Amino acid sequence: MLALAAAFCLAAPVRSEETGKLKIIADPGVILVDDDSLECNGEAEVELEAGEHELRFFPYHTVDEWVHRYLVYPFTIGAAGQRTIDLTNRDIFTIRSDPQAAELLYRGRYLGLTPGDFLLLLGAGDSVVVKMDGYENKALQLDELHPAGTELFVSLERLIAQEVGLSDDLEAYQYRSPLRKLLSPDILLSLGSGAALLAVGAHFSQKADDYYDDYLGYLGTRAREDAYSKMRRFDRISKSTFLAGDAALGFFGYILVRRFIFPAEGSKRREPSHLSMKFTGRKVALSYKF
Repeated sequence: MLALAAAFCLAAPVRSEETGKLKIIADPGVILVDDDSLECNGEAEVELEAGEHELRFFPYHTVDEWVHRYLVYPFTIGAAGQRTIDLTNRDIFTIRSDPQAAELLYRGRYLGLTPGDFLLLLGAGDSVVVKMDGYENKALQLDELHPAGTELFVSLERLIAQEVGLSDDLEAYQYRSPLRKLLSPDILLSLGSGAALLAVGAHFSQKADDYYDDYLGYLGTRAREDAYSKMRRFDRISKSTFLAGDAALGFFGYILVRRFIFPAEGSKRREPSHLSMKFTGRKVALSYKF
């Protein structure tokens, strides 16, 4: 018997730690805690297991008030914890937004869409989060806004592309025409220098031909040797210039092949397959790839 009594004494506090006490203050109405109805005549206390619960309150209509939306209040309670929920400290808030049909979240749960009237509790520091795809979330602090009235309006700001998280088919992309790629400095420099060197080589080649004609036409030995020497010099210069021009044009062709036919894997821009869009703080760019 002593052993049984000792076991009972040890088990009692363990059970008390598994439940918490909830105190509810309410005016006449229907109260449901986790689908269990509760009779409340001003104040009521109930024991609940530790964890998440949901309280719903249907206030009775009076002569000067008709609450057409009931209150849904999710809450948590700890083991051996105590919590008080004052259902008399409430009000009906009219929430509107621009754009409309924004989603409202109250204590982490779906509340409804804007515009609408909603019965909400005060004095608990709760907020209503207004969210919509493509727009920044806005939090409405009920206790701070209530002194100014129950008509709440929020204008949502659009997100920029870096924050939106675009899909593969719809992503930030800036079009660059082939003409702009051709006008890059390295392409213009290689093409221009190659053409100039070939022109200079052709000039020196013509000079060498002229001195060779003089060499054939002169009769004196000294004049012939001088003409032949100049012909050899200009011929060597023209060949060197032609080689440099060919190298410059070869580099030009290499750039064209690497940039337009076989672009480098690391520098290849991934283009959107169809529709692409780019948002910035000042403008929106939209393009479609056929």
